[in-house]
Parts: sequence; C-alpha cells; structure tokens
Amino acid sequence: MTANAIPNHQVRLTFTDFVLDPADPNVMRKVVELRADVLTFTEGAVTLWLEGTEVGTFPADHLSAVELPSASSPDPRAYAVEEIRKQYANAYQRWSPEDEELLLERHAAGDSIEALAERFARQPSAIRSRLDKLGVEEASVNHSSAINPPF
Repeated sequence: MTANAIPNHQVRLTFTDFVLDPADPNVMRKVVELRADVLTFTEGAVTLWLEGTEVGTFPADHLSAVELPSASSPDPRAYAVEEIRKQYANAYQRWSPEDEELLLERHAAGDSIEALAERFARQPSAIRSRLDKLGVEEASVNHSSAINPPF
C-alpha cells in the first residue's frame, strides 16, 4: 500500500466548505474520512453506508472530491445495492419523516426488529440503526434477533 493509499472501506470526502464531522458534532472539517462500502446520492446529499447501516450524510453541493480504496484489492464481502434490494426493496433509501414516526410507533407497540424490517422493506441492521439515531434506548432494541446480512 502506498503512503497515500486509503485503507479498505475507508472513504475520504473533501469539501469546498467546512461540514460537521459525524464522529464529533462539535467539530467542522473540510476533509472527512469514514468507513463505507456504498455511497448514495439523493436530494442534494451524499449518504455513506457500511454493511447496510447509514454512517453519514453530507451536502453534495459542498463536495469537491471522493477518494476510494484502491480497486486492486477488492473486498470479498463486496455486494451490489441491487442484490440487497432484491430482498429489501427500500435498502439504502432515505427515511421519510412519516416512516420514522411510524417506525417509532410500531417499535413502541412491541413490533420485533424482524417485523419492522419486513414492514419497511429494510435490513434489520438499518432498523436498529434508525431506532438508535432516533434516540431509542440501546437496551430496548433487541440485537439478539438480528438476521445475518447476505454478505
């Protein structure tokens, strides 16, 4: 690996202006490095995902460069979004405020992670991640019921 090579799954984003670092909400940076295996571009934003879980969203209009790991050493777990969407049609799609509200309601009503994954056509890891992002206490999200992802 050369001195400037990016480690596997590490993505380096360079911006024209300072943006909030998702790892430290008190810091703004022009360069952000995150582990990700998929990038999606929607509604003026770039969202980074790692194994089906959202790891950060940034304004695309401030994005000047995306640096990816070397293609010479592909990850054996690499997968295509299209393959994941065969099982989970809404995988890697942005959550609407209405869906977030319904997710919280159904979770509070006692729906399991599997039931929520089926209802929202998303991976169980995405359901747990969104519940966590919405402030649901970690202890109340049942991690023991996780379905292994297809990679």
